[in-house]
Amino acid sequence: MTAGPEYLASPTALASALGELGQADLLLLATQALRVGSLDYAAAICEVSSSEPEPALQLTRAAALFGLGRHDVAVALVDEVLTKAPEHLAGLFYRAQMAQHAGDARLASELLLRVLERFPDFPGALGALSALRMPGPPYRDVLRRLHELLRPRCYLEIGVETGATLSLAQAAQRVIGIDPERSKLRSELVPANARVFHETSDAFFARHTPGQLLGDQRLDLAFIDGMHWFEFALRDFINVEAWSQPNACVVLHDCLPVLPLTASRERLTKFWVGDVWKVVCILRELRPELSVKIITTAPSGLCVVRGLNPESKVLSEALDEVVERYRDMPYPATALESPDGFELVPANEQGLRDALK
Repeated sequence: MTAGPEYLASPTALASALGELGQADLLLLATQALRVGSLDYAAAICEVSSSEPEPALQLTRAAALFGLGRHDVAVALVDEVLTKAPEHLAGLFYRAQMAQHAGDARLASELLLRVLERFPDFPGALGALSALRMPGPPYRDVLRRLHELLRPRCYLEIGVETGATLSLAQAAQRVIGIDPERSKLRSELVPANARVFHETSDAFFARHTPGQLLGDQRLDLAFIDGMHWFEFALRDFINVEAWSQPNACVVLHDCLPVLPLTASRERLTKFWVGDVWKVVCILRELRPELSVKIITTAPSGLCVVRGLNPESKVLSEALDEVVERYRDMPYPATALESPDGFELVPANEQGLRDALK
């Protein structure tokens, strides 16, 4: 018979079994207990050490206690670490998570920014900051709702990867996916009526016409999530618009970075959105008649473009000049801010309906 959920070895038994272990080994055991969900054991293992705990062991104990609902004790343990070492990265991150859980978004954001200033790739920090900046459902849930609201007959997606977002188009009559990479695609996610083209989007649009793949229909919805350089996303928009009916909707991912560092052309962080945001600036400048709104959904927003003109040549004729002019432009906003003129809507029902107007 296995131990029931309330069972926990006594401190004496744990000390007898683990008392010879150093703090590094205790930390390893406690981390394993956290990994399998044994929060009570994780906390108890951390308490076995008779010497003053190292910060890592104390933070692990704090994480376990916080998960057990002992929030005040956990916060006090983390604050103790930060009193002794105010710039302790893990301590700052743990304290930020606890502040976020308590609803203190301001404190959580400040702490995460301190972490990221020193270590931009601290695991989970950019994702946590993004969730604070853009609360609400994540982008795939928002995209799912857009499918429900628009009910597209013809859908095209650039940047299929695993097929997770392509799978949202189950009800569409014609589904086209474009991605040169084959290895990540999960066939069980691909709708039965979909055709996936393993080539670059530039090659796809050079080789095919809408008549060949859509007949007398045109796109109702397209999702652009390909290369994270703006000139690729801009060419994708130009080509997609030409394949669309005027009342269609084009959605671009990665247009709302949380930090300038993640918005650069050169990839400097694991969490990276590139300079796709420049497409928003270009559309506002050269195509002011378009409706361009950004849904604030983590991790990096969804830009919704309406009021299309499939016959427009404005962007294609200005392409070389505008790419040259925008190529070296830095992100025109500070951390957690959006560039002037970006029209943001929340990731709720009203926000989605406003974006689709």
